[in-house]
Amino acid sequence: MADILLVEDEDNVREVLTLSLHSFGHEVVACASALEAEKHIKQQQFDVIITDLRMDGVNAGLDVVRLAKTHQMHAGVLLLTAYASAETAVEAMREGAFDYITKPVSRTELGDIVERALTARADSHTQRAADEPQQLKHYGTLIGDSHVMQRIRDRLHRAAKRDFTVLITGESGTGKELAARLVHESSQRAEFPFVPVHCGAIPENLFESELFGYVKGAFTGADRDKVGLIESANEGTLFLDEIGEMPLQIQVKLLRVLQDMKVRPVGSAIEKQVNIRIVAATNRNLDEEVRLNQFREDLFYRLNVIPVHMPPLRQRREDIPSLIKAIMKKLGGQNIRISDSCLQKLSALPLAGNVRELENTLQRLLALSDDEELNIEVLHEFQTPQQSHSPLSLAQMQQDKINLDQQLEYVEKELIEQALQQTQGNATKAAKMLGIGFRSIRYRLEKLGIKEPKV
Repeated sequence: MADILLVEDEDNVREVLTLSLHSFGHEVVACASALEAEKHIKQQQFDVIITDLRMDGVNAGLDVVRLAKTHQMHAGVLLLTAYASAETAVEAMREGAFDYITKPVSRTELGDIVERALTARADSHTQRAADEPQQLKHYGTLIGDSHVMQRIRDRLHRAAKRDFTVLITGESGTGKELAARLVHESSQRAEFPFVPVHCGAIPENLFESELFGYVKGAFTGADRDKVGLIESANEGTLFLDEIGEMPLQIQVKLLRVLQDMKVRPVGSAIEKQVNIRIVAATNRNLDEEVRLNQFREDLFYRLNVIPVHMPPLRQRREDIPSLIKAIMKKLGGQNIRISDSCLQKLSALPLAGNVRELENTLQRLLALSDDEELNIEVLHEFQTPQQSHSPLSLAQMQQDKINLDQQLEYVEKELIEQALQQTQGNATKAAKMLGIGFRSIRYRLEKLGIKEPKV
């Protein structure tokens, strides 16, 4: 639970945000103006301050940020802003804001960013994780103790120590943005902006002006200078999500940024020096995109300095119980009981949509169950035959960037775990079900890293 100050001049928005924050267990002081906020900021200490940027027609949110910097040094300040005012949001972050949220804000997004701000606040009281290789900042953002997740966190931590570009690959919903944020927040750039850009959400004709900005008079409607997203990430990290969606003509310009660290706003003859770290992510196979001339080979090699692949949940099912616990807490259902049978059935779901699908499933269960325990029977009401997913797919192997031996190891592990579940962890009976000897299953348990059950 945290003490939060909410500053929002629109009554209905303020009420919705307050209810959402209350649902996560937080205490909220809500006010409608920067002047009213000033009184609370000077009289009470808060863990997080959330303020709208534009109130009463002016950027009054900047006044709240500056007040917080003076009187609430340890509070995480979050700015509510429209997408079109990204440059002002960056100014606010330079004044001391932790991050900004684009309106309209979903309940899940609000919960996520508040949790990150609280985690960052707690970490600010401890020594920087860069001095302790085994202690990663924001460990909880990439949940899981499987061997593969431990290796990924270690690689991300190592990557954070240098300014080299990182290319994160993986299916939708595997946590690519969380991995990018972990790189940023574990690096020397953590106090500066983390600017996420979803390349698939920007219309092609607006790509250049959004990334590079423009000067007044550059085109019809350009009635003022606008700072581009690249420049807004100066001193911090630019996260290019779904980089495979970037048009080829923009790829050329991005390559120049990577080579020279300079940007030229649309309509300007002057280049501006920037100092940024670029992290990119994609669910596409960029090797194949390069072969098909749909992605520039030179840009690919510039981006792929430190490759990190986020595995799908079906390849780390041992992490699902921990994820369920964390998601339930985020959804405000930490006091809801989850039976062992329910947990087993959730862990056995195909989850082709990975963590995103798991969260969606838990939301449905939470909404349709009683207040004391998740009702797993509800699950069958909205499952469809199309939700089945076979891991035995050559296309899926190529997308996951795994070889035949790795795929066979996954299938072997999956079948052994199913047999152990059906025999309540009895390895002797599981071996008999699988048609192998006891020594053979003991060897496989050790080889595959499966926790040894009772025998």
